[in-house]
Amino acid sequence: MKSDHKRVSIHWVKAILAAAQSLGVEPDAILKELHLSLDLDANQPAYLSLDQTQDIWAKAEEKSGHDFFGLLMGQRVRPSYFHAVGYVAMTSVNLLQAYENFRAYMPLISEGGELSMSYEQDNVWIRYTPQPDNKPFSRHQHESIMALLLEFSRWLLGDDSMVPLKVMFPHGTAADMTFYQSVFSVIPKFNQPYTAIQFPKAFLQRPLKESDAGLHALHKAHADQMLAAHGNTSWRAKVIHCIVASAHFQLSRENVADKLNVSTRTLQRRLQEEGTSFLDILDEQRKQKAKELIFHTHKSLKEVALELGFSESSTFYRACHRWFNDTPNALRAKQNEADGKG
Repeated sequence: MKSDHKRVSIHWVKAILAAAQSLGVEPDAILKELHLSLDLDANQPAYLSLDQTQDIWAKAEEKSGHDFFGLLMGQRVRPSYFHAVGYVAMTSVNLLQAYENFRAYMPLISEGGELSMSYEQDNVWIRYTPQPDNKPFSRHQHESIMALLLEFSRWLLGDDSMVPLKVMFPHGTAADMTFYQSVFSVIPKFNQPYTAIQFPKAFLQRPLKESDAGLHALHKAHADQMLAAHGNTSWRAKVIHCIVASAHFQLSRENVADKLNVSTRTLQRRLQEEGTSFLDILDEQRKQKAKELIFHTHKSLKEVALELGFSESSTFYRACHRWFNDTPNALRAKQNEADGKG
């Protein structure tokens, strides 16, 4: 089931927040004003909506007060912000394969734009086309992508001297070209039909410093799996991920809605559309965990009850009878007997 809005990876969101932090703006200050709850250390939630990301961009631009926030952000992006896509790109044979992989797996980073390549005589254009939902892209966003492409290409090649032939932006020119010159080593053209950067075609065949055929195959297989799952993420799967990631069963519907950055009512409606509910999913996960703890651990049944979120043993016993038509003591005894321990 596809999401009804475009999504952006938490790793990319962290890149925006890191750029703001480098200018003295704490991530919490941005997120608090936008009423967003993110666990940046645990990379949760894995994705935000594009509109939420647009809000983060706007707030970061505003609070940083930097005229070239986008260029700065693009320069400071690290491969880790691309997660699996970065590993596929860096282990590619050459720059051409890296760009092709980057373009193919772009949805894992952001569904908010597309990369394309076109050839013009001995040169290649790499073009970025925004795909907004409801909020237009700012000048800073366009500029960050071009700065990012250049910096990431230099990093892949291990060559800081790599310089583009041309850079184009659809927005108007800035009063000061100094910062653009320092980033691109050329003065961009403004008021153009699209956002793009041009390199000599020969650059595409240059080998990458981290190229590794074996690792590339492994990373690509992993990225393929992620891409397949990415296009089929149900709300039920998102709730299960939140429960599993929390490692406890004290979560409420409100807690999970906050983690997914939707209202409680929206979460309830989405789950109803999939024929389930939060309580049903929580109960399913408790049942699975109960089976694991009763059958495959030596924890006391009181400890098992507490780990499953039951404050009273009697409630746990009733749940076991409902799930397995038996008591937890009997279940464990049967398992011990089956294992030859009883």
